[in-house]
Amino acid sequence: MFGLSISTRSLRFQLFAYSASALLFIGLISMLAVKRYAYETAQFIFDSPLANAALQILEEVGLEGDELSVDLPFSAFSGLADSPRDKVFYLITTKQKEFVTGYESLLLEDVVTSQIDSNPLRLEVVPHFFDLKFKQQHVRFSLVGRVINTRQGPHHVYVLVGQTTEARKQWEQQLSSAAIKLILGVVFCTVIVIIILIIQVLKPIKSINKKISQRSNIDLTPIDVEGPEEVMHLVKTINSFMFQLDETLVNLKNFTSEAAHQLKTPLAGMRSQVELILSRDSSPQTAQSLKRVLEACGILERTIEQLLNHATIKHRFRSVEPTINNINKLVQSVCRELAINALKRNISLSFQQSGKYQIKGDEFALKQMLSNLIENAIKYSADGSVVEVEVGLRGTKAIILIRDFGIGIKDKDKPHVFERFYRTSENIHSGTGLGMSIAADVAEKYHARLVLRDTEPQGLTVEIQFPYRKWEEIQ
Repeated sequence: MFGLSISTRSLRFQLFAYSASALLFIGLISMLAVKRYAYETAQFIFDSPLANAALQILEEVGLEGDELSVDLPFSAFSGLADSPRDKVFYLITTKQKEFVTGYESLLLEDVVTSQIDSNPLRLEVVPHFFDLKFKQQHVRFSLVGRVINTRQGPHHVYVLVGQTTEARKQWEQQLSSAAIKLILGVVFCTVIVIIILIIQVLKPIKSINKKISQRSNIDLTPIDVEGPEEVMHLVKTINSFMFQLDETLVNLKNFTSEAAHQLKTPLAGMRSQVELILSRDSSPQTAQSLKRVLEACGILERTIEQLLNHATIKHRFRSVEPTINNINKLVQSVCRELAINALKRNISLSFQQSGKYQIKGDEFALKQMLSNLIENAIKYSADGSVVEVEVGLRGTKAIILIRDFGIGIKDKDKPHVFERFYRTSENIHSGTGLGMSIAADVAEKYHARLVLRDTEPQGLTVEIQFPYRKWEEIQ
């Protein structure tokens, strides 16, 4: 009812745990109270005929001459016949422990003598009860006494009637067992009711979670859920947060567009002015300085472009609905776009495929990842060399291989090349240090891995691995 697995930090688990703990505590207290009630009730029910038997015998005690005598009435023991398996013991004696009739061995018990000595006689006879282990059995006794006047003076006469407690304990056990079964039934029904109530109370929260999880990452419309007042406060807070988030994303998009325009425009103007000066006659020193300015402008333009692309990618991750993209066509498209750069340096850019695959994601982000990696391979390859791009399958992973035969990357630098603005100390080529970082962010978004390997005899091979279930084969 609660699902296949329940976290101990979940609200429904805590509600159930606290409720069950309180219910268990109440149940234990109730069971102890029931057992105590069953004991006291059994004592009351079985003590009553025991006391009546002792009183009836006491009434029959009289004097015959100067000696005490008693005619035991049959009715005195008839009330104890309801417990046929229990044994009955009795004793009639005096304050001075003179035996009259009954079980004389009872006078040898210290408990009996102490009870007689400590029992004061009153005008109204009041039974006194005590327990004793007699003849290897647990016996419950009733003690009564009265004064009989004789010529020699008053005699204090005591009557003890005892009965074993087998029937008493059996009745007590039956009573407590029936009550405990009733308590357990009530507890079980209460647990069911608690579970149902928890499910009903948390249903609006589950509905909120379901509606949010089923939404796309660009749907920031208000949530429409009916529920208790506390839940509606939560819904109102979530809707307010999504409204603010939507405004933030819109502002970020506008800022990115404006920043791209505002940064690129003055750089383009600066570049054109420098190129204009270079076109005129100038000294070699001035021309060299201006070329350095142009190179710096190129690096700055590329840095701005990469930063804006990175910001755009981050924004699109949160604001653009993923679509199905053909991996092969994406790679071919990027290769065509970079073919001119490769031809300028007489680099052969080849493409091979051993299968066709597709992945769900953002086309712009995926193309940026491929463009940065292939562009790096071209940049760090020697003139007249080859850059190989291949799409295939390795085990359960769809892969894209980008292989160059350039200077490669040393093993000590490989763990750091995906860091922002990281450039090796031996790198003589101009760059921003952002391309590999952007590629790594995109790969992470789509659960892909970027693996760097050395190319034989030299160079670098970048392998993009898309795990199983993140790609589909195109028939």
